Amino acid sequence: MLESNKDAHVADRITHVNSSSVGNWCWARPPRGRAQNELRELNNIISSVSLTDHPDSWKCTLDASGCFTSKSLAQLINNLILGVHASNLSIPRNKFTPQKVHILARRVIQKKISVRVELDKRGIDLDTTLCPLCELYIETTDHAIVLCPKTAFIWKFVLKWWNQNNTSISSIDDAFIINQNFTCNNFGSSTWQATKWIVSYTIWKHRNLKVFSKKEWSPASIISEIQAQSFSWISKRCRKKKQIDWHQWMVNPSSYVEGPQQRGFVLLTLLSLDRHCFSSSLRLEFLKFYFPHTDKWSS
Repeated sequence: MLESNKDAHVADRITHVNSSSVGNWCWARPPRGRAQNELRELNNIISSVSLTDHPDSWKCTLDASGCFTSKSLAQLINNLILGVHASNLSIPRNKFTPQKVHILARRVIQKKISVRVELDKRGIDLDTTLCPLCELYIETTDHAIVLCPKTAFIWKFVLKWWNQNNTSISSIDDAFIINQNFTCNNFGSSTWQATKWIVSYTIWKHRNLKVFSKKEWSPASIISEIQAQSFSWISKRCRKKKQIDWHQWMVNPSSYVEGPQQRGFVLLTLLSLDRHCFSSSLRLEFLKFYFPHTDKWSS
């Protein structure tokens, strides 16, 4: 070794000059040959080193805090190995759905559910990457939830059920950012969002039942489950003053989410109807339905 003082510390040999580190060496003899080239490389390396008085420690550069976390490592794997960029999208909690629905909705929007294409990317040996429902197209997240002919039929019914006949869906983003054609209040926004999440949850649930339990895909039973489950979860989580009628929910759930402008239009329409074609009692029944908190209606 060329160091003259065998007990020297690193701090004794590195000094800071003009915001850069330089070597303050004390050699027993001047280095030459290969040692001189290695010293030159060492000086280049330590020029950007900044020493502190703290004990030596490890710092993880994957996280801003400098601490290692499993989450930061998972994001690195997704970004560099799987080619899936972790989304920073913040999805607010919907009070009308259970936590399991919110978790799946977040994973669907971020396209992180275990469809066959994603499993194949992870090196899992599959017999096929085709959709297990239609067996015609590669199963991606968009295809599994909205584009498969069998799931597209479910969405078409739900849009018609919610009076969204002029809306089309071609991707996950379309399914989750659909704008209502009517003016919507806060309760309506949450209700419509909850319904879309429940549709995705039910579709994915029955897809897994077909794959793992060989259960037949039945559009009628899936639609019935969507209507019943959405009514159950939403009605039980509503405030007491906001009651939802089962029969009205089955016929026209959008009637519960109308904003003030839409209600005003309904009021003018009902009041202007021909009394010979529309009886006073029936007119009064509709007015009470659309304006339940008004107690001044009379025939």
